[in-house]
Amino acid sequence: MRKILPLLLSPVLSLLAASGGQARVIVGNVNADGLNPGSINTFADGATGNVVPLVTIVHGPANPMNTANAVEYEANENVIYVADYAGHAIHVFDANGNGGATPLRTLTSSALTQPRIVRVDRAHEELVALEGQTRICTWPRLASGAQNPLRCIPPSTDSGSHSQLMRPDGLALNLARGEIVVGNTEFTSPNNGNILIFDRSADQFNNTPLRKIAGPATRLGTSVGVRVVVDEQAQLIIALAGELNPGAANTARILVFPADADGNVAPLRVIEGNDTGLKLFNNENVTGLGYDEPNRTVLVTTGWSVSTLQGRIFGQSVWSNGNALPVFMITGNQTRLGYRPGTPTATNYRIFRDGFD
Repeated sequence: MRKILPLLLSPVLSLLAASGGQARVIVGNVNADGLNPGSINTFADGATGNVVPLVTIVHGPANPMNTANAVEYEANENVIYVADYAGHAIHVFDANGNGGATPLRTLTSSALTQPRIVRVDRAHEELVALEGQTRICTWPRLASGAQNPLRCIPPSTDSGSHSQLMRPDGLALNLARGEIVVGNTEFTSPNNGNILIFDRSADQFNNTPLRKIAGPATRLGTSVGVRVVVDEQAQLIIALAGELNPGAANTARILVFPADADGNVAPLRVIEGNDTGLKLFNNENVTGLGYDEPNRTVLVTTGWSVSTLQGRIFGQSVWSNGNALPVFMITGNQTRLGYRPGTPTATNYRIFRDGFD
């Protein structure tokens, strides 16, 4: 199967859309099979195809990382935040780290039973994490050790909760609006997806969503889970969603909404189709959503339910619509991507460090 997949993807790889720029992409390996610890791969500016990463951070004597479920680049400190699902921790690494790099700090709060996504709010010096598939918790940005969260948005099942959080899979911050954006799936059949928007200060006692994007016009789908990112400058909410079809096949699509969207609203644009990179094979799943805001590129990772296969990461322009070609795709046996890449991130090396602004 490893030999067949590159052939199946070759039409997409040979027809990639021309891109005006691409930042340095960073993606972790979850390796949820428990046989091998996770890792973090950083690819060169403009990388595409079957390429070797610039650097790879791996588990080692001084690095306790188990699973890199999600990564988040923070430019001011030039670091990578890592949600370590199996390690019950959030690690922070120098962005130039390699091999068994030692974390600069590690948060091991008892509230971190299964951290899935981490986001950084430099405006308020906080980090926000999706804890398990249940709640959203906030810590000081420099938190480490067993430090308790400042506040948490509880799941809908908690007594007195009005959050409507049932199975959150996506987390993003809109700093300009002071909001937390959550991709969520309902428990009730047919497990409809929605997007919940909270005030950034929402907590155990005040957690009613400010807005809720939901309904058939949204095309947020069923069963697959909703992942989200935010374009701060253009004020957009970007979602990755789809449906689970018979035969274990998935459909996936990228949906773009205005940041103030509410209710049963149609997206501004929908990216979907055979040429987009979002056409998935049986047993292939979307595993993460990130964003390269300077280059307006939506980052998508896909993986597999079997550990003998290899995942991929590709980008789509946020301005695309319909059956648009990816602007890049990284896949192949040299990429060091595991069978389940996690939520990716991008640096602004290309924008600010190479002189292109």
